[in-house]
Amino acid sequence: TSGSKCVMMCSFHNNYILQKSQTYYNYIVPAHSEISTLRLLDSAAAKAGIVHNVVLMIDLGDLREGIFFKNEDLIWEAVEAVLGMKNLNLYGIAVNLTCYGAIIPKKDNLSQLVEIARKIEAKYDIKLNMVSGGNSSSIYLIDKGEMPSGINNLRLGESFLLGNDTAYETDLPGTVGDTVVLQAQIVELKEKPSLPIGEVGVDAFGQKPYYEDRGIMKRAIIAVGKQDTDLDSMTPRDPQMEIMGGSSDHTILDVTHCDKNYKVGDVVEFELGYGGMLKTATSPYVEKEYVK
Repeated sequence: TSGSKCVMMCSFHNNYILQKSQTYYNYIVPAHSEISTLRLLDSAAAKAGIVHNVVLMIDLGDLREGIFFKNEDLIWEAVEAVLGMKNLNLYGIAVNLTCYGAIIPKKDNLSQLVEIARKIEAKYDIKLNMVSGGNSSSIYLIDKGEMPSGINNLRLGESFLLGNDTAYETDLPGTVGDTVVLQAQIVELKEKPSLPIGEVGVDAFGQKPYYEDRGIMKRAIIAVGKQDTDLDSMTPRDPQMEIMGGSSDHTILDVTHCDKNYKVGDVVEFELGYGGMLKTATSPYVEKEYVK
């Protein structure tokens, strides 16, 4: 979208994350749960002349990816399949929680992962290098002293980039949340009614919107929209500015009560949550700039 830019600010004070997770944040390898995929990977590794490390995903109840933890026979089948492949090495097992089912990591469910790892090691006389206890939603267990012994890896993203404890939506101490900032240019600035005129149908995304009559409003349009970001996880840096809504490539702002006298061409800034960061980082229409 013309006029939009995402600035990835590298001013993150990550001492907390490094101190708390240095035991857990280490080598990351691809995670799998389907034997047919593992066979294809083994074949590709053979053609490349390498031995490829893999991690088996175990589903502890969040019900996204992984072999369901109660189906031990399927776990053994997958382990035996990998051990029988010449070009794959079973590096460890892992779990993902919170992303889909919103299940919070606890000492009891992560202890089940450790138990499965120990059973695999005993049954097949091997040593697993990695037992990965999830993502940023697991990090709070370190401070509470409730991370089960045997968990030696966490796959940290949002906590590292935005300083969020994603289990309970709290800020991690010693971190900042303004490391990813969206900058977008005002391309139109006009006073218009706040209530659309005519019969209301559905918007571009098939939703029937609700509008509040606030009288005449000073409305700024920026050249970035829902194809580029998540409006619900954008926070204007100007606290007097309000996001009214948007379409594919436009976002409408209420600047009626802003002390700053905005003009066409001005660049406005937004701090981003996870959804906004995800979309802007992957949008080909948003320029990325890394700033120290």
